[in-house]
Amino acid sequence: MLKKGTQVKIISGKDKGKTGEILEIDKKLERIKIKSIGMIKKH
Repeated sequence: MLKKGTQVKIISGKDKGKTGEILEIDKKLERIKIKSIGMIKKH
């Protein structure tokens, strides 16, 4: 379960391998915003 404030690691895309904190979750668009990293689509 993803929650605001959780530390996550990016597993694909140009930011693969980076870690960051979840700032915002948009369930309708299935996207999350991660601190210091651009928008990532949740799979």
